[in-house]
Amino acid sequence: MGKYVRYSDEFLDRVRKDADLVGLISRDITLKKSGKNFSACCPFHKEKTPSFSVSPERNFYRCYGCSAKGDAITWMMDHHHLPFPDAVAAVAEFSGIQLPETSQATPDDQARNAEMAAMYRALKDALALYMGGIQRNVKSFGYLTQQRALTPETIEKYGLGTVGTGIADLLLKRHERQTLIDCGLVCEAEDGRLFDRFRSRIMIPIYNQASALIGFAGRSVVEKPDRTPKYINSPETKLFRKGEELYAFHIARQFIRASKHAVVVDGFFDVISLHQAGDPRAVAPMGTALTNTQMRRLFQNADTVTFAFDGDKAGRNAALRSSAVVLEEMRDGTNAQFLFLPEGTDPDSIIREHGVDYWKDMLTQAQPLSQFLTDFVCHRLDNSIPESQVKAAERGRAVIARIHGAALFKKALSLQFERAIGISLSA
Repeated sequence: MGKYVRYSDEFLDRVRKDADLVGLISRDITLKKSGKNFSACCPFHKEKTPSFSVSPERNFYRCYGCSAKGDAITWMMDHHHLPFPDAVAAVAEFSGIQLPETSQATPDDQARNAEMAAMYRALKDALALYMGGIQRNVKSFGYLTQQRALTPETIEKYGLGTVGTGIADLLLKRHERQTLIDCGLVCEAEDGRLFDRFRSRIMIPIYNQASALIGFAGRSVVEKPDRTPKYINSPETKLFRKGEELYAFHIARQFIRASKHAVVVDGFFDVISLHQAGDPRAVAPMGTALTNTQMRRLFQNADTVTFAFDGDKAGRNAALRSSAVVLEEMRDGTNAQFLFLPEGTDPDSIIREHGVDYWKDMLTQAQPLSQFLTDFVCHRLDNSIPESQVKAAERGRAVIARIHGAALFKKALSLQFERAIGISLSA
């Protein structure tokens, strides 16, 4: 990655000039020929009539319905949310332009860049070792193919592997000790010895939206899972920040964009099973509550986001927490809905037992955000008791206060709350 490299003006001019902007943008949205230019509905705002134009002659894009405009580098920054140096590197790679030597950077920049590059190399090397051992590990391979019903092709596509004995020693022969610690592959014991962080686990590689390997999740396959966490993730590193990433988003994004619909599930294997079965829109948080960064990314790519939660009290509480984040990030024209699953099931088990068509039918039964919130606000409401109405109205006002960017939805939801409660939300 070119994160800390300072590029010369001459190099930047070449990257902008030589980039096939139409080809670059066409990887993300469908462009149609319109005279000398190409047009599409703008990916930066909701519209029905195309106002987004790309000029191959000028290597420049502009939307006449909003302020979006720029060149190939700007596209990677604004549409893919890459920092400037990484956007330059991505466009250069797309165009087949070799990046300049890091000697153009300051000494501090060179050190940082070398550190990051070393971490990427260590992660990539670890992945090769993990994947190389999966079929030789009868227990782990059997878990994936029998209990999870994954095909060998899926196992390879998603880079699933296992941590065998001695991998930390192998990595230590190839990489600096501190690099392995910094990228979270190993832990250091009190006596200074290194040991595998993910020992005896099935490994799931985690990529960022630019398809760079940044960390791992490890699933325990021990007989007594109560004695060890079922899943552990890589620690927070300079590459991996779990609150910013969505599992498999780098794969799902094109399908989410095409359908304008994202499906958020709880687990890594839920995602993999759905993808294998034929619903590639699924992504998952990193085992934590939904963050604003993750929700913002979803709404930048989809108009509708469906969340699948357990149908128990814990699942509904998780849905309530997620709804607060949704409200803060939504805009008019975007929406969310909640699918509450039958007790004892998850998307993975539903797919294995009933198939993808059954799953897609379930998605059509998801509860709209507005109805879910109305049920929450009106929980135990008695319209004949003013005190009960006031309590519900206070809950309603707290919900409405979270909406900042969806004025029409805010007004419509307020009216729905008032009809249900029987009094105005205004003091």
